[in-house]
Amino acid sequence: MVKIFFKFQIIILIGILFTAVILRSWKIDSVPPNASMDESSIGYNAYSVFRIGIDEYGQIPILSHRSYDDWRRATYLYMVLPFILFLDLKVISVRLPSIILSVFTICALYFIVRSLFKKQSVYTYSISLLASFLLAISPWHIYLSRIGHESNAYLSFFVFSVLFFLMGGKKNIFISVPFFILAMISYYAGQALVPIFIVGIIIIFRNEIMQMLFKDKKLLLISIIVLFFIAIIMKELFSPEAMIRFRGTSTFNPEVHQNLFNKRVELSNKAKNNNNIFEMFIYNRRLFPVQVFFEAYLSHFNPRWLFFSTPGAPHKIPNMGLLYNWQFPFILIGIYIFIRNININSKFKQVVFLWALLAPLPGGLATQAPHAMRSYVLLPVLELFTAFGLLYIHQLFKGTQRYLELLFLIVIGFSLVYFYQNYFIIFPREQSQSFQYASSNVIPYVLSRKNEYKSIIFSNIDNLYQSYMLFLYQSKYDPLLYQKQGGTKSGGYAEEHAFGKYEFKPINNLIKKGKTMYIGNVYELQNKGKLIAEFKSLNGNVDILVVETNE
Repeated sequence: MVKIFFKFQIIILIGILFTAVILRSWKIDSVPPNASMDESSIGYNAYSVFRIGIDEYGQIPILSHRSYDDWRRATYLYMVLPFILFLDLKVISVRLPSIILSVFTICALYFIVRSLFKKQSVYTYSISLLASFLLAISPWHIYLSRIGHESNAYLSFFVFSVLFFLMGGKKNIFISVPFFILAMISYYAGQALVPIFIVGIIIIFRNEIMQMLFKDKKLLLISIIVLFFIAIIMKELFSPEAMIRFRGTSTFNPEVHQNLFNKRVELSNKAKNNNNIFEMFIYNRRLFPVQVFFEAYLSHFNPRWLFFSTPGAPHKIPNMGLLYNWQFPFILIGIYIFIRNININSKFKQVVFLWALLAPLPGGLATQAPHAMRSYVLLPVLELFTAFGLLYIHQLFKGTQRYLELLFLIVIGFSLVYFYQNYFIIFPREQSQSFQYASSNVIPYVLSRKNEYKSIIFSNIDNLYQSYMLFLYQSKYDPLLYQKQGGTKSGGYAEEHAFGKYEFKPINNLIKKGKTMYIGNVYELQNKGKLIAEFKSLNGNVDILVVETNE
């Protein structure tokens, strides 16, 4: 019976993966409506490495690429290279690796859930499929897997590493090691989480690991060699240059929470004046980073942030939470059922809870908490708990199971329709400015008329933020020519750039000699020069003006 059911489960799993592919690839070149600032940087630098072996700075990005002087991890950049080879430099080339990884992640979650159980059964397969299905239709997962960003590689490699580790055996555990390393070098969040997670699972399985190593001297020698190479990688990951991004966003830096810090100093001084020992301790400025960290960490478990729309929150679909709000009670039920389930290996339970508790750690260490990308690895665990909760309710009411199944299908149907409306229709219209949609139209226009002008000046603020990179990306600017013209000296967020006849800087006055085209924000160019074009975002607002002068 179980074997027959297993064959049926494989068909269902294929259907789930097919659904995942459709949800992640449908309109992928237009939703999101344009390559983001990060996607443009990844795409062009991958294009440059592919063409001439170096990035925009004239360097070979090994573990990190300099990007906008924030030193992003280079793993995803190299994953984009083969897609540029076959598809050229376009947004689909940057996003396809993320989509492919996300589908494999859904499949991996299925096998992770199966590996948790001591014995395989219909219940095991049902839980595994349900968890995979929930991840396949997750708004959080769909949103981030449809953009070309290193966070999705981080999630996927982490899930793969956990899968192979839980499968056990020398071979699988050694296969998990490179995936742990890839997770660590794919995104800054992995750099914070993975080492602590590895220490955690070593503690949980210390007896098994020690027994395995000391029984096989060859295995012990290989492990020492692997640790040596990991130490080299760790040294590079924590070098001063590689830590620039962390220092700039660290929650332990009082300067990034200046208002909160000043308030705490004020309360501390007040407590001293009143000789209030308790408040003197509570508002001690040395405890400020610890307080901010715990508040940031715990914010990732806030139901309002997870399940409901929060205005202005990045990486969220309009009018939706990161998870469907109907999942909330089932997650709570699922946690209880997961703990009580005697068919799950107790040490595997510890691994799952270690995973859940450490997932928000990177988000707690940085500013802008809660943060959907930095806490991204929390998602599979939440879908796992939801699956346990749903199946428990299904089994609890045996006489009404068919009605519950029908109700579940109706809820899923409404959820997907609501998701489609908000993501594929409302999201591009409301957030096209965030993806600099107007710039994607103005650059082809500029290129079509570039020979008419002596100089072309782009603004580099607001709707034309980091316009130099958007121009390099969209024009497929020859990387070799770009290097001959000086390449990028600094990609800092306020830096000005110039190459060929193009300049990228705030437009204060139209003083360039000769026939010049200016591309700027409305407030920069309104009632200046001769207006020759205007470009709108998808919400109908005019974002960019193009004017010319001929002095």
